[in-house]
Amino acid sequence: MPRAKTTKKPTRSEVTKPRKRETAAMPMGEHGMRGGHASLVERNLPSLADSMTFAKMIRPNLRFLPHIRDLRWLFQDLCDRKDQATLTDIEKSRYLCAFEMINNDGTLGKLVDIHAEMHMQHTNDRLLPWHRVFVLLFEEAMHNYHPDVCVPYWDWTRTDEQHFPDWLATITPTVTTPTRTITVTRAPGPSAELDSITSGVFGPSGAMSQTTYGDFTGPINLIHGGVHVWVGGTMSDASVAAADPVF
Repeated sequence: MPRAKTTKKPTRSEVTKPRKRETAAMPMGEHGMRGGHASLVERNLPSLADSMTFAKMIRPNLRFLPHIRDLRWLFQDLCDRKDQATLTDIEKSRYLCAFEMINNDGTLGKLVDIHAEMHMQHTNDRLLPWHRVFVLLFEEAMHNYHPDVCVPYWDWTRTDEQHFPDWLATITPTVTTPTRTITVTRAPGPSAELDSITSGVFGPSGAMSQTTYGDFTGPINLIHGGVHVWVGGTMSDASVAAADPVF
């Protein structure tokens, strides 16, 4: 008769000691979504959790793909922020495609209304940190469709960029929010006005010459508002400004 199989009774230390969690390393990043960003996006834009796009379906399976190196361009570790004037035609078209997708699925409209609510931070010390999170939410919404798209910057302090970006000039979308419908309009001012605003950045008493954050926030608020007003139309009204792709 075969002997009954016995198992060793675990000791107290073995019971209470947590077992090391086994995880397979992801071959590449997900634009920071493994940090606190995923919960941030889910909390502010819960509708994204219900969407099912190619990018969302492929992310959990990246480690199993035999040709993972071929997708590194799509799922980058970090966003490479570029001057909008240096974007290739493909980068511009992919950005506009992602913008159109989040407009069509209603996410952009929700973001526009979030920016219009009373918790929006303007004319105070929280202008930059609040908008940093807002732009992150906008960017992560676009990653739902185009993981390789990153929000570029417009360096309007450069003399060769002191005009409204040409590739966005004809892009005036209609954005439907949970509360209204907005059709983007603009009325850009002359280049000389942007040059004048630049003096508030680099001048003797400008923002970049300040040595404390408290002293920096006053000038930067004026500069921020000045460019919004310079673009004109939708951008000149904080309650609808986020509908304009130049935002």
